[in-house]
Amino acid sequence: MQFKYIFLVIPIVVFSQIKVYSQQISNYWQQKANYQIHIDVDVKSHSYKGIQKLKYYNNSPDTLKKVYYHLFYNAFQPGSRMDIRNRNLLDPDRKLDVKIKNLKQDEIGNEKVLTLTQNGSPLSFNIDGTILEAILNNPIIPGDSTELNMIFEIQIPLLCRRSGRDNAQGVDYSMGQWYPKLAEYDYMGWHADQYIGREFYGVWGDFDVTIDIDSDYKVVAGADLSAIKDLNNGKSRYHFISKNVHDFVWAADRDYKHYSIDTKEGVKLNFCYQDTGKRDSIWRLAGPIMAEAFSFMNDRYGKYQYSSYTFIEGGDGGMEYPLATLITGNRGLNSLVGISIHELMHSWYQFMLATNESLYPWMDEGFTSFATIEVLNYLSKKGLINRKFPEFPFQNDYDNLIKFNKSIFREPLSLHADHYNTNYAYWENAYTGGEVFLKQLEYIIGKKAFDQGLLNYFDKWKFKHPAPIDFIRVMEKTSGMELDWYLEYFIYSTKDIDYAVDTIIVDKDEITIGLTNLNTFPMPIDVQIQFENGKKKNYHIPMDLTLGSKKKDNYEYIYLPEWNWVSPGYRFSIKNNKSKLKKVIIDPSGRLFDIDRTNNVMTN
Repeated sequence: MQFKYIFLVIPIVVFSQIKVYSQQISNYWQQKANYQIHIDVDVKSHSYKGIQKLKYYNNSPDTLKKVYYHLFYNAFQPGSRMDIRNRNLLDPDRKLDVKIKNLKQDEIGNEKVLTLTQNGSPLSFNIDGTILEAILNNPIIPGDSTELNMIFEIQIPLLCRRSGRDNAQGVDYSMGQWYPKLAEYDYMGWHADQYIGREFYGVWGDFDVTIDIDSDYKVVAGADLSAIKDLNNGKSRYHFISKNVHDFVWAADRDYKHYSIDTKEGVKLNFCYQDTGKRDSIWRLAGPIMAEAFSFMNDRYGKYQYSSYTFIEGGDGGMEYPLATLITGNRGLNSLVGISIHELMHSWYQFMLATNESLYPWMDEGFTSFATIEVLNYLSKKGLINRKFPEFPFQNDYDNLIKFNKSIFREPLSLHADHYNTNYAYWENAYTGGEVFLKQLEYIIGKKAFDQGLLNYFDKWKFKHPAPIDFIRVMEKTSGMELDWYLEYFIYSTKDIDYAVDTIIVDKDEITIGLTNLNTFPMPIDVQIQFENGKKKNYHIPMDLTLGSKKKDNYEYIYLPEWNWVSPGYRFSIKNNKSKLKKVIIDPSGRLFDIDRTNNVMTN
């Protein structure tokens, strides 16, 4: 998803750093939930009644005595936890505040669970906000399964955030988070977080969804359309199937227009949008560009595992789901392509590599933002979009994160998405922080190992729930270097990098260069020496914590002895070949996230 930044000047913020270690157990397991849902939509009351049959498989080593469901639409009410949380942030979302506050009784979201049974026997349950807790009559032992059936009624909220009815551009129904969703249980236990408008985490499984709705509505979904049936009562029945996913989205509108384009990989890209204004020409121009972008993504980040993907006009900006996205459609071509690429990239870094994005938002939003810049830069170089990037395409985001890290709003990236003090801190850490984490990792291990590591990570962890240590271990095995220190410093601390060139001594036989680590974040260092005759020499100084060094990167290096992380200074000498030295530069590639680059260069 994408957001706009809000900047405030707040006098004092108290920071709290909590070090959280995430580690997958060696015998990996994950739960499975297969949904069968049938709803009947009443478009006059903007509500629907539904039946849900859920087959839940306990693949954990634990006996489960209770289950939890998310009832997301209950957040769209005045006085909900989402409302209270937003109003009490230092930089609240003012539009959300106004929307929720002004909701009338027939405009709020409301999820009512009428009955819940386990294997046919009624269960007692309690609803608190957006969480339902049910005590099981028969605990689910390891390796067993159970059937949980539910009858529910839901009032669709006026769209305030992501999903609901009647968005600002006139789409009738944008239906994300629309069904009672079983909470995930993993090696850390239950993840039954109250919904306050941030991130999600779901159980892998299959969806069989049937939607009855008035026949003048066209329904699209992130799924394969199995059948459309005329019910002869003014309604149509849409039947969708989606396998091996952890969520389901659909939308409905009376003005939807559709076209599709096949990528060279054989994946069908669908485009569904309102046939009003200039949308048709803009959306049709976007199709071939997105097909080219898809091919780049497929080669760069791993093979897309499904047969289709659908871009749906709806929502309130851009929001990702399996096999589809909801995006507002009244845009220029550059904007439409930009947001479409970001949301499509979530197919890799959320919907095939399903990290717990509530706990590790930087692994989802940050990795997606990193890839978005790479894809857009690729399209720009091919002349497919009218957007120019600087020589170092990540420069603007590096600058923004440096500004944030020097501010009073800074918090560690290790925070749960719901618990940041400001929206500003969340956005910078989740989006830009994760992006910079990846780009700087390329600097540490070298481009060849990094590129291969991205593919290895995808191949090893697709259709699972990787945690930070899982990603790092893949990169360690690919590069042959130790990288746990990097995770510790970048994610679980607020330490900064600041290296400086402090000495150049030239005599008749040799040139001596002095470097200083002015802060407490150790790094391997690239140094380039430039001469007046235009020649350059590139040196690489390994850092002892890595127990190795990068091999293939942007430059051919002369390797120097390692720099011990406890030593603040480093000196090395090279032979004076009588060429006049011009300057010494730390990290000419710009990938080192150094908070003060002014001292990275010294002129002789």
